Amino acid sequence: MTRKRALVAASYCGTALACAGVAHILQWPAWLTGLLCAVLAMLVPAWRLSQERTEAARRQEQTQAFVQRLLDVIPEPVYIKDEQGRYTLINEAFAHRRNQNASTIIGRTAAELAPDPDTVKLVSDEDARVLAGATVYKEDRVRNPLTDEIQYRIVTKGACLNAEGQRVIIGANFDITGMRVAELQVQAALKHQTAVAEHTHTFIQHILDVIPYPMYVRDAQSRYQIVNAAFVQERALPREEVIGLSPMDLAPDTPQARRSMEEDRAILAGSSLQKEEGGQHPATGELYFQRVIKGRCTDSGGKPVIVGVNIDITELRSSELKLTTALEQQREHHQHTLEFVQRVLDLLPYPVYVKDAQSRYLMVNEAMARDHFMRREQLIDHMGLTESASPDLVRKLFEEDGAVLAGERILREDHGQHQYTGRETFRIISKGTCANALGEPVIVGAIVDLTDLRLAERELKSAFEREVQLRERTQEFLQRLIDVIPDPFYVKKAGGLYLMVNDAFANYHGVSKQQIVATGLPTNNRPATRMQSSQEDQEVLAGREVFKEEHTSRETTGEEVFRIVCKRRSVYFDGQPVVVGIDHHITQWRVAERELQRLAQEDALTGLSNRRHFHTEAAHAIARAKRYSEALSLLMLDLDHFKQVNDSWGHQVGDEVLVETVRRIRKSLRNTDIPARWGGEEFIVMLPHTATREAMQVAERLRQHLAETPIITSAGGLAVTVSVGAVQWLRDEPLAHLVSRADAALYRAKEEGRNQVVML
Repeated sequence: MTRKRALVAASYCGTALACAGVAHILQWPAWLTGLLCAVLAMLVPAWRLSQERTEAARRQEQTQAFVQRLLDVIPEPVYIKDEQGRYTLINEAFAHRRNQNASTIIGRTAAELAPDPDTVKLVSDEDARVLAGATVYKEDRVRNPLTDEIQYRIVTKGACLNAEGQRVIIGANFDITGMRVAELQVQAALKHQTAVAEHTHTFIQHILDVIPYPMYVRDAQSRYQIVNAAFVQERALPREEVIGLSPMDLAPDTPQARRSMEEDRAILAGSSLQKEEGGQHPATGELYFQRVIKGRCTDSGGKPVIVGVNIDITELRSSELKLTTALEQQREHHQHTLEFVQRVLDLLPYPVYVKDAQSRYLMVNEAMARDHFMRREQLIDHMGLTESASPDLVRKLFEEDGAVLAGERILREDHGQHQYTGRETFRIISKGTCANALGEPVIVGAIVDLTDLRLAERELKSAFEREVQLRERTQEFLQRLIDVIPDPFYVKKAGGLYLMVNDAFANYHGVSKQQIVATGLPTNNRPATRMQSSQEDQEVLAGREVFKEEHTSRETTGEEVFRIVCKRRSVYFDGQPVVVGIDHHITQWRVAERELQRLAQEDALTGLSNRRHFHTEAAHAIARAKRYSEALSLLMLDLDHFKQVNDSWGHQVGDEVLVETVRRIRKSLRNTDIPARWGGEEFIVMLPHTATREAMQVAERLRQHLAETPIITSAGGLAVTVSVGAVQWLRDEPLAHLVSRADAALYRAKEEGRNQVVML
């Protein structure tokens, strides 16, 4: 504006100066010169102002045409309205959307164009708010008046000043129908897919539930995603309490949980797992065996998961164990039988042997080994022929053995040379056939050597020396043989003198074998034991066998010993009767049986009798009370609000409360009283020799003992109270009825406010 005013002033000055110059040249009068200057000064600026207005109007038309072209490029409806709501500028998309020409819309208001009064009011209210300074940005759902289709659009409005400084409304409607329709279609497809996934998951769950073995699916964090019914039944937990948890969550800081997590990491790394494991079942405590199989796959979302199944093979392994034990017993019995037969054969002074159908020795006695100048082991599974044996001798041997197997009995005297010594021999050869323990035909033979009778005088001294040497070797071999036996083994003669003992016998008594044979066992053992052993030895020498189980303690260490004592009569080398004995140590099996019996009778957490054992003890107590007409009472206890302890502090703290409660109960009872864990937080106590008044005193003492002092746990001190129901046994009243009455009394104590004793 300042520049324009300067130009006007300059124009006025220039015109005045020009007029003055012309008037001076023409020598006009002064008034004429003044009038001319005034007229010219007014005409020139007016002409210039008209020119400028024309140029401004032209530029405004160009600007408005540019803005119109700019708006027409926008594919969505855009418009400008004045303060009266009249459309002053619209783009082609706006006119096309209304199916009208721009000329029929410009200058008209929404009231003239809107299809209904509600729309008119809505548009008017929005325009008023926009002119007041607000902005409008919303999503609108309308029906197209031309196609009657539902449309979705973003409506935006705002206000600004136009070139003349007047407030105008600028608005735009962006059609998002395609996007919203696609979104709705995607939502519908997602809903359908979700339903299909849920049905698929349910179907998979039904398939898994049919599998009789525990099966599960865990994610990459080892959290359970799917478990079947067998898994839930084995864990004794609702499915909802398992899903989303890991083995470490279900069994914190246990070796099994840590091992399972390590296995999962290995599975996710690409390995697979198939193993067999056994032990005590975590829920039942019983011995179990299972086949654990784990593998890796991807779920429907492409994420890696771990699929596992635990196949119960307890019955198979138990049957296998029984069969193995039975087989081992049969083998042991068979071995003992063979040893007995071997001992019998060894008592025979002449060679005796057993051969198979291929003429190979299966058994030989000591005399046979001596006759062949070999150890027994060298003859077994061989024919006993020398390398220099002639073909005729071999053929004759096979023919003779074949005839025996065919049923012929051979008994003949043979005169010839000994095949090993070459000396002259006189022998009686005896051969026959029978079936062995497996039903296979074998040849049993005996060789009675008459040579010593023929050459007795000549060979007496040398035969005696050989016999002594052979006996020593035989005794050494027999000593080595019995040293292999892992249990204490001994040979005694009359008077309790030991002739032979093995290493296990010497080690058990802590004395050397030489000392035992020379002087016997130390005399510091129990006199009653020595007397009993001596009496048994006399009975065995008289022909009776001893087979018994003993429970004693080891004299050297005092440790507990279970053993099976077996004694039999036999004949020693010198022909004297001897006692042959063996002590089978079964301590580890008996200790294991005793521990299993204890676990079957006690509650694992508290150490009290379980319900089954309580029934047995209570039945005995009732029988005694009935027999001797004694008083008998029963207490039923229940910890008040114990569920809140588990819910608030966890089962670990709950277990601590139960253990401390049992300790206080034991402290308040006599040794003759019979406490037991009835189930959960319920306990039951049988009070022998106790009538109603004494039972009330015991129950009240228990209640006060628990209520007076908080129980210290890992979560701090917890106040615990107990409700008690007490009843006295009625003569001839069954145990089940007595327990039912005690339970009714406990129920009344709960109903009447807890932390009290009710006697019925």
